[in-house]
Amino acid sequence: MGGAGLSLSGAVDVSANSERNRHSEKYSATSNVRLVNPSLRTLLLIPKSWLILSINRDSLLLRWGSFYLPSQEPGLNSPDTANQLIAEHYDRTQYTSNAFFYSSPGHLRATAHLYGVETVPIEKARVLELGCAAGGNLLPFALAYPDAHAVGVDLSPLQIQQGQKVVQDLGIKNLDLRAMSLTDIDNDFGEFDYIIVHGVFSWVPPEVRQAILRICRENLSPQGIAYVSYNTYPGWKAGDIVRDAMLLHSHSATSDEEKLSSAKAMLTLLSDGLAASNPLAPSLRAAVAQLQKQSDYYVAHEYLETFNAPCYFLEFADAAQQAGLAYLGDAEAHCELSATYGQNVQLNHSLIALGQPKVLRQQYLDLAVGRNFRKSMLVHQEREADVAVSPNLDLLRDLRWAGHFTKADTPANAPVGSQAFTNHKGGPLHTSEAKVLAVIKVLSDAWPATISFSDLVLQVQASTLVEGNSGTAEQSVQEALEILFKLNQLRFSLEAGPYDDKRHDIPTLIPGFAYMQVASKDAAFGVGCFSFWHDVVNVQLKDAEAFILPYMNGTNSAAQLRTRLCDALRQGKVAGTDGNMLTGQRNLDAKVQEMLDKLMALLKAKGLLLA
Repeated sequence: MGGAGLSLSGAVDVSANSERNRHSEKYSATSNVRLVNPSLRTLLLIPKSWLILSINRDSLLLRWGSFYLPSQEPGLNSPDTANQLIAEHYDRTQYTSNAFFYSSPGHLRATAHLYGVETVPIEKARVLELGCAAGGNLLPFALAYPDAHAVGVDLSPLQIQQGQKVVQDLGIKNLDLRAMSLTDIDNDFGEFDYIIVHGVFSWVPPEVRQAILRICRENLSPQGIAYVSYNTYPGWKAGDIVRDAMLLHSHSATSDEEKLSSAKAMLTLLSDGLAASNPLAPSLRAAVAQLQKQSDYYVAHEYLETFNAPCYFLEFADAAQQAGLAYLGDAEAHCELSATYGQNVQLNHSLIALGQPKVLRQQYLDLAVGRNFRKSMLVHQEREADVAVSPNLDLLRDLRWAGHFTKADTPANAPVGSQAFTNHKGGPLHTSEAKVLAVIKVLSDAWPATISFSDLVLQVQASTLVEGNSGTAEQSVQEALEILFKLNQLRFSLEAGPYDDKRHDIPTLIPGFAYMQVASKDAAFGVGCFSFWHDVVNVQLKDAEAFILPYMNGTNSAAQLRTRLCDALRQGKVAGTDGNMLTGQRNLDAKVQEMLDKLMALLKAKGLLLA
């Protein structure tokens, strides 16, 4: 029952040496764990609900705080049992399967270009996602690129079944979702150009983490990219304390609901009940404040999961190297630029990181900014020499750009001349710079389509918002893009995408949205709506607007849509957007056109229209 170096002689403490090695050993070794203080022998009476931390060949360890105890539960020493526990938990506490733009193949390809790395064009790419849930992160890719092929693997049969139903209902032929353990994937599973592992690595036992990196090496094509996200220190240090406290208070819960309720009750102590002398109070309050904004399923899966093992970035990079992989960069490349965080960070980071290797430079930056989550891109180790130390902003000119900005009220305390906007995700932007104003106007007019750098220069120059010759306009656009890039305000790609297809000259929704909008009315539906930019889209439509969606399929002109909606309103099939019935009324064309114009503007802003 005990692992190497373990005996049941008392409670377990972790020496300073083992604490230092805690994450580099990935919890797979127990030789540094020693047992002390026989008076705490009673702690071995562990309730079944206490957290399973890790599994190795010899024993399973249970954790609360710094105590590590071997399990006395029969059968729990098997990784298969850990997989079963994870699957059962996800089946009981399902969450919405969404798209994430930073893990989309098109975004990964464009970001890799900034590091000087050549990748496979996405039109016919082979994509694998590990831990795909119901496939929400693969659906926009599969629908946008019918000649590509995507495979999703997840441990939860229920979530895979949900995704398979969506695939079947939409008639998608190039997306294959499978319920299986990723540890069963071997060379025969196939080779992929993009391997995506989002929200999995930190939340699985050590054997599965090792399998993830093995798959990223063995199943990755020669020019392929693997994407792996994970929780990181130092930012997750406060999260560790919050998680420990929540697990302690909920340890005797007999149901998932009771466990969640008890865990959330602990947040009051860690926010309102902290002593003024507590040196960690600011960090704990900040962690709790962020947690209180999240949904219950996020709290359950992020803080109450069986496994959650943050690590320092340097440790992840070392594990990747041992697996035969090389670190390329972060999928949100602006996060790797010290200038993103202000002049004080940039200056001091440049001094201490001077001459240091790429991964060490990034670890120093994580320490400076308190980073708690990374989205790392990996390539085969043989390609390490091709990777730039940091993203080359001169290569922004090679990309195609997109963005949508809506004028907002300028705060009373804003600098003189500053204008306020919200981007396509509702994020704020404040600027008084003419070059930035010119660029966001051109991009907004074209949204959701992309514009090349050269066309952007021409249109900015024609806008008269930036004075000077073509050389001046080119430099202004470059500087504006750098500003907006560092602020994470834009979307970008290396090639033209589905929004750039000029064949769509009549109102055409992106494939799948009309179906998803109807299906999402069911509270049990587990797939989120999306745009082809892989952004999560939430749209609340009136009955009249929802009625016309299925007809926006590329076969009805704007005039035909207006006629259809007029007939539906006149016949009393739906109410107007103000809720009033218009049964039998004539001369509805102007009113209906106004409804359609507002709907089109909304759909365009959300990236839901191809034309």
